[in-house]
Amino acid sequence: MSKRFLLTSLAVLAFTGSSLAQAGCDGSPLPDYMHHIKDELRAVSSDIKSGDNQAAAEGVSKIITLFKKSREETPYLFKEENLQGAELAKKEKAYQGVVDDTIGVFKSLETALKANDMAQVKTLLGKVGQQRKIGHSSFKTSC
Repeated sequence: MSKRFLLTSLAVLAFTGSSLAQAGCDGSPLPDYMHHIKDELRAVSSDIKSGDNQAAAEGVSKIITLFKKSREETPYLFKEENLQGAELAKKEKAYQGVVDDTIGVFKSLETALKANDMAQVKTLLGKVGQQRKIGHSSFKTSC
């Protein structure tokens, strides 16, 4: 595994902006959660770069907590589209599913970091990027 690739992957993830939501559209805490996730990814990147996988795992744990909180919020896009009833319920279920999948990837990443399994860390960082793309394409809006 290329350490350069790993660090580049982490940097890309950390600097891609918030995930699954757009900041400041409706006063919900969701944009703040996503901002904090971005900040924690930066810290995780720094910890891995310095070889401190334990600190990186602790950062990932914080990210998991933020995603669990985010799961209970409604993306602004749903309000912007004025979704109601069954359509809103369907979209909320899809959003929660993506968040749940993302949490699962981060839990696996936390385990890999604790085990110092850098090959698995590399693979899981790629999956984090995939989850980000899914979330952004499905639930992010500009306002």
